[in-house]
Amino acid sequence: MRKEIFYPTNKLSEVIEADYRMMQVVCRFGIAMGFADKTISEVCHEHGVDVHTFLAVINCVNGYLKSSEKSVSLELVDMRSLLDYLKRTHAYLIHHQLPRMRRNLLGAIDFSQHNDVVSLLLKYFDMYVAEVHRHVKFEESEIYEHAERLLAGTAAPDEKMTIQRHNEDFVNKLHELINIFLQYCPPDQAHNDALNEVVYNIYRIEDDIYVHCRVEDDMLVPLIRRLERRRPRVAVTSAPTEDSKQPSSSSLSEREQAVAVCVAKGMANKEIAEQLFLSVNTVTTHRRNIARKLNIHSAAGIAIYCVVNKLVKLEDIKI
Repeated sequence: MRKEIFYPTNKLSEVIEADYRMMQVVCRFGIAMGFADKTISEVCHEHGVDVHTFLAVINCVNGYLKSSEKSVSLELVDMRSLLDYLKRTHAYLIHHQLPRMRRNLLGAIDFSQHNDVVSLLLKYFDMYVAEVHRHVKFEESEIYEHAERLLAGTAAPDEKMTIQRHNEDFVNKLHELINIFLQYCPPDQAHNDALNEVVYNIYRIEDDIYVHCRVEDDMLVPLIRRLERRRPRVAVTSAPTEDSKQPSSSSLSEREQAVAVCVAKGMANKEIAEQLFLSVNTVTTHRRNIARKLNIHSAAGIAIYCVVNKLVKLEDIKI
């Protein structure tokens, strides 16, 4: 399938037209329908949504839905905006999708026959729902809270969350439930349409959960690791030294650091603009500010600065 990347100047309606399932993503950023022909940048601004985080998420999700290469930059993603999005996804799954699915299941199966298979189907579904609840509770109380502490600067110097990529069993168990329905659900012509709708919607939930897990693995986890590396390890009070008077990465804003890293990697202004979803003029302004703040005017000098301040690895330098 063709690769498709969205930019701030794309109309938000184009995101939905690319794949109707993107409506769920847009909704979880607190954006309601009725955005007419406005661009992504305009709608995000109106709703107080961080445009860089929104673009990173929709491009990430779009890549998964289309099984194509993902073009996602985490440099300017706002962790709090991402956490809000992930929490809304949890809330929708727990309070809307799964309860509605159970109601539909109860309405689609004839329980008056006291069929053992029917009872087991419902029991299996309830067991899966309970596992989802436990999984969500763990993520929000452990992983998300850990991220919040890192953002607030209250995490202990040696605190590091043990985070593993999602076990495929989490998605596979739901797919197993679908197969059980397809193979063993007692034939019932009177409720066949309702049963088909139940199974179809379970497929949609499976897809939704899979994408959610991948966003956490490929966006949230790397951002947490970055915050863990950047936090100060030990607070030391001492007289200023010559080294301490040297420019540090903290003298640049996050966007300026992101631009500096791209410069160190040998990227031209146009490439930087596409990578960070900025205009070329904005990139030029950031480079001018970097030169002024650091008193460094060459790409080689910026590369050295990035290596010294551990913003980029030596092997990634291309000058």
